[in-house]
Amino acid sequence: MYLEYVKSAIASIRSNKGRSFLTMLGIIIGIAAVLTVLIIGDGMKATVNDEMDSIGATTVSVSLDTSKTDKTFDLEQIRTIGENIKDIMGTSPSINVGGNFVNRQKTYDCFITGATEATANAAGVEMVHGRYYSKNDVLEAKRVITISQTAANRLFGYEEVVGNILTLDAFGTEAELTIIGVTKDTAMDTAYAMFGDEATLMGAMPYSTVADIYQFSTDGISSFNIYLDSENKDAVLASARSVVENVMGIRGENAVKISSSMGFDQTTESILNIITSVVAIIAAISLLVGGIGVMNIMTVSVTERTREIGIRKSLGARTSSILTQFLAEAAILTFTGGIIGMLFGFTVSYTICQVVGFSFTINPLLVVIVVLISTAIGLFFGIYPAKRAAQLDPIEALRTE
Repeated sequence: MYLEYVKSAIASIRSNKGRSFLTMLGIIIGIAAVLTVLIIGDGMKATVNDEMDSIGATTVSVSLDTSKTDKTFDLEQIRTIGENIKDIMGTSPSINVGGNFVNRQKTYDCFITGATEATANAAGVEMVHGRYYSKNDVLEAKRVITISQTAANRLFGYEEVVGNILTLDAFGTEAELTIIGVTKDTAMDTAYAMFGDEATLMGAMPYSTVADIYQFSTDGISSFNIYLDSENKDAVLASARSVVENVMGIRGENAVKISSSMGFDQTTESILNIITSVVAIIAAISLLVGGIGVMNIMTVSVTERTREIGIRKSLGARTSSILTQFLAEAAILTFTGGIIGMLFGFTVSYTICQVVGFSFTINPLLVVIVVLISTAIGLFFGIYPAKRAAQLDPIEALRTE
């Protein structure tokens, strides 16, 4: 019986193709708009998270509050702390140096990060040529350096520069360094290189090399970094403070300060979620307009088919049968519009993501929800015209011209 209702509804829709399409148009636009906004929002969040990871979103900085303790870290204590914290990639004192890269009469401002080999995993470093510096490079304070793709192109005019010698001028001291690797540009590399001849180029080298060249003391270290996988961030943050206090013998002094860019990452994601939700709600208004369009067209359909309804009821059709048929017609219209709108939304969102460079991912749950919403709209806005049709008096309906 229900199959007959569906067949009858489809026949009615096919007999009024133009009107049926206009009815679905509001649903198509509404579903496509909402879906496009949500997919682009997810892509934007995924892209931002990837960029945050690439600039050190998995780095935790540990320091001591000098107003509460006069103790500082040494290399052995930092190593001990790292050995007692589970699920981390390593620890390192971080020495940052600003200066100039000098090569072939070209001079650029530079920013050098001196750390350990653990940085290669934690900061999402991707090698394009050569290799990252190793544990042995750190232990022997070898004069080696890795630079970004942008730095290689600016300094040498090409990327494959492994083995070349680069001069670093900082604090009035020049040092010749061998380039052992070229790293893929991160968002930070690109941002700092945007200023043409005034660009700041990025590089990385063993912290021990920086300390050796510029006579920095590795005793009395005020802070260090812990490198970790973002999946383990909660466990690491929970245990890091306790381990540091135990190793340094300062339990109860509340002198350990732990900061992480992951907090900024979470804040950014929250802001993006709010923006996406607000825009999606605005886009959803078009769904309301589409639903009202369904109700209007179905009401017109009831008016046009009043005599047909009267004949069917006079032949014994029940009120529930008339109600079900019109609800089926409304549901089929919106379900079909939802499917078309979904495909249209996928196409538009994919195109936009490709143009702006966002990740394109489809959440299967989102697809199910969209289909259910489009069908529910048809049922909800189809109730009024369906009830009106079902409650018609057969005698009055038959008198209708």
